[in-house]
Formats: sequence, structure tokens, C-alpha cells
Amino acid sequence: MTVTEKVAYLKGLMEGLDFQADTKEGKIIKLMADILEDLALEVTEAQDDIDDINEYLEAVDEDLTTVEEELFGEYDDDEDCDCHCCDDCDGEECYEVVCPHCGETVCFEEEPENGVFPCPACSQDIPLD
Repeated sequence: MTVTEKVAYLKGLMEGLDFQADTKEGKIIKLMADILEDLALEVTEAQDDIDDINEYLEAVDEDLTTVEEELFGEYDDDEDCDCHCCDDCDGEECYEVVCPHCGETVCFEEEPENGVFPCPACSQDIPLD
């Protein structure tokens, strides 16, 4: 039962029970029932507006997702890679380092055998600790 239906039921009870609206208490109770009816209508209108806004927001979210996919490609939430410097780690463990020579942030997927990586930006060797 909605709030509007409950208020209508209350007003029906007041009429059916031969409610005396001309007494002091009766005037107050009738005014409270009228206020409840107004509030119930406003709540119903507000809920309808909220439902409309939610539908619109979902449509905007879907459109934005489509635009993001067009601009950036599909994003996989299941990727295990934490590095932020590259998109091609395929979920494998990455090593993210800053080149001491040029300051470029570089990402490598494998640890080198000799402990040195060549920087793709400046071609200098980057020693790893």
C-alpha cells in the first residue's frame, strides 16, 4: 500500500465513522489529514521525478561508456597489471621504473638476466636493483 493509498484509506475511515469535523479536535485532525494528503502527493511526484532522472542517468552512462570504448578501446577490469605506464602488459607482472638518464617512466614485462634494461626513450641502460 502506497502512502497516497494509506492517506485515502484514512480519509475514508474518517468519513465512514461519522467523523465530527466541526469540533476543535475534529478540525485539527481534518487539517492533519489534508496535510498528509498533500505530502503524499508531493512524495509521489518526487519519486516519479527521481525515477525519470535515474532512467536518464542510465542512458547517459551507457552513452558515455560507448564514447569511452570508441576513444580508448575496451577496458578489461580483470587485468592484474598495476602499472600505469603501458597498456600492453596483458595482465602479466610488470616492472615500472624511471630512467635515471631521461626521467621517462618505462614499463618492462620481464626482469633482465643481466639486471640492465635499455631505455626505449633514450637508449641508455637502466640498472635495476
